[in-house]
Order: sequence, then structure tokens, then C-alpha cells
Amino acid sequence: MKIQMRTATRKAKETMARFEIITPVKGAVLTLETKRLLLSVYKPSAAEKVTDYLTRNRKFHKPFNQTQRDRYFTVPEQKAYLKSDLLQYKTNTQVGLWISTIEEPWRIIGRLSFYSIIGGCMNSCFVGYHIDENEQGKGYMTEALLAGCDFMFKYYRLHRIEADVMPHNERSIAVATKCGFEKMGLNLRFMEIDGSYKDHIMFVKLNSDVET
Repeated sequence: MKIQMRTATRKAKETMARFEIITPVKGAVLTLETKRLLLSVYKPSAAEKVTDYLTRNRKFHKPFNQTQRDRYFTVPEQKAYLKSDLLQYKTNTQVGLWISTIEEPWRIIGRLSFYSIIGGCMNSCFVGYHIDENEQGKGYMTEALLAGCDFMFKYYRLHRIEADVMPHNERSIAVATKCGFEKMGLNLRFMEIDGSYKDHIMFVKLNSDVET
């Protein structure tokens, strides 16, 4: 998907709603700017800072993530993942956005991924997200998710975005709710998390602009 980009000006920053597409930051092919954040699809050359983020949050993320071996937390492995991310971005099947603040664009503080993008009569995708342990409670993920959903609805013309969250993950549930996702029900044994399949609550956000 070809997306028009331009350098953000002070006036644009003041008048933007939830995001502005700007000239990609170093090492990225796409960057969205919000009030406080930069959301970027990175090339494999960004593997070092991605690895740094994942490593420093390894213990914190463990109860909420798939089981990962030590190799996952290495630069070569993350370079391979970023190569895969980039290919999926170019084929319109995933938009994996790494989050940083405008003040510290070199330091990743989170991840927002729109994946399993399906066209045709489904016209939908899933979304997952996680943030740095020390950046919780600042509203960053809410800001990022609102902007990301707006971007996916506008540029990919999706009808539906689904977020699945474990029942005890109160912070993620709060983020989804604040961003307009509605609770649909319970998906039993939905995903392998930290060594076993866990139930997840299904949340859905619909795009009213493409409703028929």
C-alpha cells in the first residue's frame, strides 16, 4: 500500500486529530506522529533497539506473552523478525508499529501490531499491544491504539478490528475500552501464553464509515 507522507509542521501538530503521517524516522519505512508519540514500521537495521526494549521488559512481559527462548532476545533473531514484519507490511497482511516518544525517538517503549489482515467479505484484522514496564499509567498505549485504529480504518478501509485480552489483564482491558472496543464474549483457550492456552475476552471495534 502506497501512503503519502510529509514532514510535520508546527501548524500540523497543533491541528492533527490523532495522528499525522510524517517522513519516516531513521531506520523506518512508515512513521505516524501523535501528540506525544512516534509509531514506526522498522527495517531490520533497527534490531538493536528492538532487542533492547524486549530484553529490559522480558520479566515484565512474560505472564502476557508466548513462551520465548533465549535466542528470541538477541539482535540476529530480532533482525529476522523485523525482516518478516517488513515483508508482511509490504504485502498488506500486518502493520507492526514500534512506539517511542517524540522526546526520545531512539528508545522504543512499546509495540502495537495489527496482524492477520484479511480483505474481501471479512475486511478485518486483530490487534495486540504491549508497553515498557516503566511507561505504564501515562496514557501512551491509549494514545497509540486510538491513532493506530484510525490509521487502519482510513488507509486499509477495514470493517472490524478485534483485540483479545486475558480476563485478569485489567490494564489492557481498560485501554481497549477507552479506545471504543466493545466486549463480545469469551474465547476459550484462545492462545498459548506463558506455557499454556489461556482464555481471552474478545473485544471488537467497528468502522462506522464502511458500514452498509
